[in-house]
Amino acid sequence: MFAVCSLSQKFRQAWYESAITPVFTRLPALVFLIAFVANPGLAIAQDAKITQQFAANPDLDVPFAKSNPHISSSPATYLGRPVGTDFQLADWKQVAGYYQKLDQASDALLLQNAGKTTEGRDLLVAVISSPANLARLPEIQRETKLIADPRLGTANDRQLALTQGKPIVLISLSMHSDEPASTEMGMQLAWLLATSDEAPWREIRENVVVVLIPSLNPDGVDHIVSFYRERVGTPYEGAALNKLYQFYTGHDNNRDFFSLTQKEARLMTHLLYHEWKPQVMWDAHQYGAGTRERFFVPPYRDPLNPNLDRDVVAAINLMGTRAVADMTRAGHSGIATGIGYDNWWNGGNRSVPARHNMVGILTEAASVNIASPVFIKPSELKDPLQRPEYLPSNQFIHPWPGGWWRLQDIVNYELAFAKSMLSSVSREPRFWLETTHAAASRAISDGHGNGVRGWIIPAQQVDRHAIRRFADILLLSGIELHVATKPLLIDGRNYSAGSIVIRRDQPYSRHAKDLLELKGFPAGEKPYDVSGWALAHLFGLRRVEVLGDLPDDLQPVTTADEAIRGMTIDARIAAGDRQTLSIRDSGSWKALAAALTRGEAWEVAIQGKLAGLMRPASTPFGMEEATEKVTISRLPRIGLYAPWTASMDEGWLRWVLDDAGIPFVTVRNEMLKAGELREFLDVLILPDVTSKTINEGRAPGTIEERYAGGLGPDGILAIDQFVKRGGKLITTEGSAAWAISQFSLPMENVVTSKDAEGFSCPGSVLRVTPVKDPLTAGLPDSIPMMFSGSAAWQVNEGKSGKANPSQLKTLASYPENNLLLAGFIARPEVLAQKGAWVEARVDAGKIHLFAFRPHYRAWSQGTFPLLFRAILLP
Repeated sequence: MFAVCSLSQKFRQAWYESAITPVFTRLPALVFLIAFVANPGLAIAQDAKITQQFAANPDLDVPFAKSNPHISSSPATYLGRPVGTDFQLADWKQVAGYYQKLDQASDALLLQNAGKTTEGRDLLVAVISSPANLARLPEIQRETKLIADPRLGTANDRQLALTQGKPIVLISLSMHSDEPASTEMGMQLAWLLATSDEAPWREIRENVVVVLIPSLNPDGVDHIVSFYRERVGTPYEGAALNKLYQFYTGHDNNRDFFSLTQKEARLMTHLLYHEWKPQVMWDAHQYGAGTRERFFVPPYRDPLNPNLDRDVVAAINLMGTRAVADMTRAGHSGIATGIGYDNWWNGGNRSVPARHNMVGILTEAASVNIASPVFIKPSELKDPLQRPEYLPSNQFIHPWPGGWWRLQDIVNYELAFAKSMLSSVSREPRFWLETTHAAASRAISDGHGNGVRGWIIPAQQVDRHAIRRFADILLLSGIELHVATKPLLIDGRNYSAGSIVIRRDQPYSRHAKDLLELKGFPAGEKPYDVSGWALAHLFGLRRVEVLGDLPDDLQPVTTADEAIRGMTIDARIAAGDRQTLSIRDSGSWKALAAALTRGEAWEVAIQGKLAGLMRPASTPFGMEEATEKVTISRLPRIGLYAPWTASMDEGWLRWVLDDAGIPFVTVRNEMLKAGELREFLDVLILPDVTSKTINEGRAPGTIEERYAGGLGPDGILAIDQFVKRGGKLITTEGSAAWAISQFSLPMENVVTSKDAEGFSCPGSVLRVTPVKDPLTAGLPDSIPMMFSGSAAWQVNEGKSGKANPSQLKTLASYPENNLLLAGFIARPEVLAQKGAWVEARVDAGKIHLFAFRPHYRAWSQGTFPLLFRAILLP
């Protein structure tokens, strides 16, 4: 059966090569096709040669290798093909089935279920080590906790743990499901680790505990594999998925590891910082079109985040440099270091562990077309150091010459890296244990130094939901929280009982410091992702740095509910009053949406001493309480536009709305093209997508006809009529630019104007200031927000349009001074006093234009209510 499948595959592969490569490179494939038709026996011989190529790698099993006593449990035997075979991918049922089979066949593997994914699949964990190590696994985990936290046990206990403990390496595969090679590779790696008696696999099994996650996104594995299988052999082979492969985030699932919104990120975080506490963590990825390096390994490029421990950074560099030597010696070319991926950014799967005293390793392999091979001419190769010529360097020792690049090649490179990495840990187990232990000890002692000793979240806040989410994030991340049981006097200031205290003298304090401080990004550098975050500020919380001594009689808490129990949200709301809510509390919008769904009308005070509070219309505000108020009589019918290009921003919007309990329907191009939108919508939200995506969508010929194209004239006209007839359109960043153009609004984005030369603000935390208006009632004077590819608007009174300047109302703008909170900005004066949130009236309707994304990656909890106000307030 395997031979038949393989023959068929090689026939397809030969056709594929002949179809997409130049004539002079197609000749061998054409000869093979002729030979197959004329003499099937020749094809069998050719198939045997290809099988021998697989066998050339000693770590790749071949089903015919009868000498291997464990071949019956190999991935090739189970799948009927070698891992990494062109045009073929295993779905999650097959992947999970293989690990279950290996669990039954080997006493060196223990298969566990970490929990359910977003769509309800099992997130599997394969623990692989010698039977003796697995028998004493609880003891090894206790030793690891002593190593991770030097405050535990006695000095003798810790020394014993360093002496007899086993280093733990956690391996995370295929988080990004359109990077599927590591899913295939993981099965092979698990088999070698669990069964091979050859070096170095047997030694690794004896000296190391490997915690292997077959896929951090099983949902996406099925979505990508199903989509690819349906189209392989068609003109749409390798086309991009028409939905997000992770339900809410797609590729942005690797931007969620400090905000922890998704189930998969939360499960991984628990595994890392509560259950296993590994010394080394490897996150395997692929990158883009793959015309640069074949494989990236650390060292990372500058800038270096000052919150990373020196020993951890050195160990990361050591691990990567050894891998370059091992992989190059093994014949792998095109390996680069120190390019692309910096050591500054927090929030990724490999970067957060580095703040937890772990060696966080990222590898990136050049991609193929999902599972279809690609041919890259030498002339198409680009230098990974961005030099004009493709040449060797100290960071790119042995360039790849070009040619065919296959899924099997990625599997080979990843297996070679795994062998090098695990061998490094196996050879010097105490080195890796001591690296973590020493880093944790320094983190604790730094908390007693001359700098910041900790942070206080004062008991008087405005957003209970944000505080609870913030506390939950920190606790899940392994950060210890305490609560003041009595008033505190610290650094000359008084803080009420119930305030949350985050001490710096704890093992994972580097992560807390990196999230809580306001840190500038070095000038002259370019960030890999964003340059600033400042999570407490983005959540709209007041946080205070502590320089003096913290008291010892603080109460430790282990749950978010315990942490916020003593918080006071709005003193105007009487104790026990469960009907009056503050619209500054992001959780109040969930209660409002539920009430409106039940048919209850609510009032919002917009002026007076209770401005910013809301309550049921059945118990109205008195005139002395609210001199002006608005009534929300029903829940609007809300539509969220989702293009067939699978927008991550649309996914984040869905998460924010779902989390707030605000119901909506997903609206596709065809629904808008049908016209008469007022029949089923009151509010239409467009995510941050480009004008080209909205107007044109996916190009015809790149995907089936039903998914091709954008709104076109019919859809654009339908939205125009929707607004004119009283509908509300809400736009952010890219879609706001589209609306400005389509409705000829007299607004100009100054960021893209010729006067903005030299302006730069790469993913930073800025602030905006709201104006006094019913829509901004109760907002603070200054609101932190995330500026990432964002805009700033100047109303041009000389420009004609459907809305004149008197119909435009600026609701929030960028201040003139002290604009930057965290990150970097050059020429901040470009943004000064320009619009960040503008409302336009067009005939009977309204358009809300956000220059930024108030829902940005679900990081900016403090600006969620701006979106909710635009949706729900009249």
